Amino acid sequence: MIQSMIRCFALSFLVLTLFGCDASPKAESNSSSVSGPVSESLHVRALTILRQGTRSDQPLVRANSIEMMEPETEPLRDAIRRGLVDHNEGVRFVSAMALGKRRLCGSSRLVRPLLDDPSASVRAAAIYALVVCGDEDVDQTPLAAMVLSQNRVTRANAALVLSEIGNPTATVLLREAMKRPLSGDDAEVIRTSELGIAEALVRLGDHRQLEMIRAAFFAPASQGELTALASQMAGRLNDRTLVPAMGALAMASGPRQAGPELRLIAAEALGRIDSEMAMPGLAAEFRNNPMPEVRMQAALVLGWDRSSLGIRTLEQMIEDPSERVRIAVAGAILRRDNAGRSRGPIHPKPDSVPAID
Repeated sequence: MIQSMIRCFALSFLVLTLFGCDASPKAESNSSSVSGPVSESLHVRALTILRQGTRSDQPLVRANSIEMMEPETEPLRDAIRRGLVDHNEGVRFVSAMALGKRRLCGSSRLVRPLLDDPSASVRAAAIYALVVCGDEDVDQTPLAAMVLSQNRVTRANAALVLSEIGNPTATVLLREAMKRPLSGDDAEVIRTSELGIAEALVRLGDHRQLEMIRAAFFAPASQGELTALASQMAGRLNDRTLVPAMGALAMASGPRQAGPELRLIAAEALGRIDSEMAMPGLAAEFRNNPMPEVRMQAALVLGWDRSSLGIRTLEQMIEDPSERVRIAVAGAILRRDNAGRSRGPIHPKPDSVPAID
């Protein structure tokens, strides 16, 4: 299950059927030197990989490449324009969301046809992009029916869009959705859906919902996907309350040690909260793991790191035989370079997406 979560590595709510002791972490002594911006040649190589990825015959690779290209305005704009007319609804969703997040509003006219898209999630993303680009004529009322939908994908994406738009009045609607749990799904799926709504409510200012997310982190070991999801949410929400617990999870050894996926997910959340808590040594440990999903997650950890060890590890990983891993590595390189050159913040909130098959 956690491997499936990593599969959609850049996406927020991770609705899995969509694309189909002081435990605080310490700085690693072998990686304390801080590197500056990446070399021009490495930057160019990363951008080339992502450009090629946006033209992949695999929809998931196209979607991930668009998300990972977020620091590069003009290449991103070109990729989004193609993505908005992609035959895959997941790619269209990601493209519309990326346009809105980066405020590439000069291309917003290309989003309007998606208001009639057959996919409810794509329609929600189109509403978001047009609203944040200042289109006063766009009708936001369809989002209400979407967030109350019994379709977990539609509900998750509508909740995300409402939180990204940032209108506090949406909290009433989200709380109503919380009172109407999904029917016909197992308890774990229902819990995941509730956590997505809780995260949206926190983004809109209802910090009481953090308690639900924190409780999910301490789910039984048999429900490790809830711990993984709560870690990711804590990272995105900059919730430092879970920092000691996530540090303990990432660094545990012996019989209490979790699998590599869960350890790396916790490490990525820590690095997202504060680059000083990044764990390049842990990521480097898994750079040659036989599972591409683990190598992908190791690369994502290094996107938040600022050490020379981290950049050396990415240089080694950029020739990985897996296209998906190379996309993750390229995105991590651009993220690091963006931070090193002080180009401004990268929006880290991609999203759950429709099926990418």
